[in-house]
Amino acid sequence: MAQPVFSVNAVGYVNTTLVPGFSLVSNPLNNTTGNTIQNLFGTGITGAIPEGLTVYWFIPGTGFDLVQYDTLFNQFEPAAKASEVIAPGEGVFVKNPAATPVTVTFVGEVPQSGASPLSHPVPAGFSIQASEVPQEGNQTLLNIPGQPGDVIYLFDEATQSYETARTFDELFGTWDPPLRNILVGEAFFYLNRGAADTWTRTFQVNN
Repeated sequence: MAQPVFSVNAVGYVNTTLVPGFSLVSNPLNNTTGNTIQNLFGTGITGAIPEGLTVYWFIPGTGFDLVQYDTLFNQFEPAAKASEVIAPGEGVFVKNPAATPVTVTFVGEVPQSGASPLSHPVPAGFSIQASEVPQEGNQTLLNIPGQPGDVIYLFDEATQSYETARTFDELFGTWDPPLRNILVGEAFFYLNRGAADTWTRTFQVNN
C-alpha cells in the first residue's frame, strides 16, 4: 500500500495508492506547509487528479463530510471545507472515480516523541484512527489501545468491503480474531464502547 523513505533529519515521503473505488487512508507525516485536504491531496497526487475525486472525513457523533475535486478550478470544492486539517493519526475515505489507480505522495516530518509520548484521542463511539507514525506493525508494536468490547473495522480495498470485525477480548487482552499488521498509510474505523481513550506512542526514527 505504501513505501516510506526517510532521511536522517526525520523528513520523508510516503507513496499511497488510491485504488479505483474507495480507500481508507491515513496522513502518515506532518506536512510542514499544512495538513489540509487541499494541500495533502490537491498537491500530493501525481499527474492529473480525476474529476470528482472525493475525500470523506468522519466527524464523531455527526457523520461524514466531504469535498470533491473540480478540474475547472483545479481545487477541491467547497474551498472552505478543503481547509479541513487531517493530522497524523487521523484518516479519511477517498473515492477514486477513475478506472486506474492514483498515487498520492505524502511529504513531511516524521512525528517523534520527545520528553512526552505522542498521543491523540480515541473518542467514545466511532472514529477513524491510524498510527501517528509511519510504521507498519501489530497491536503491540503500534501500542493500539483497547477496552472491553471495542471493535476495529479494517477496509479491504480489493473487495471494497470491511474485513471481519475484530473485538477486544477483556479476558486475553487482545483482539479476536487476531489483528493483522496495520500498513503504513492505512486507517481504520474504531468503535470505542467505553469512555474516551488516548492512543499513545513512544517513537524515535533512529530507535
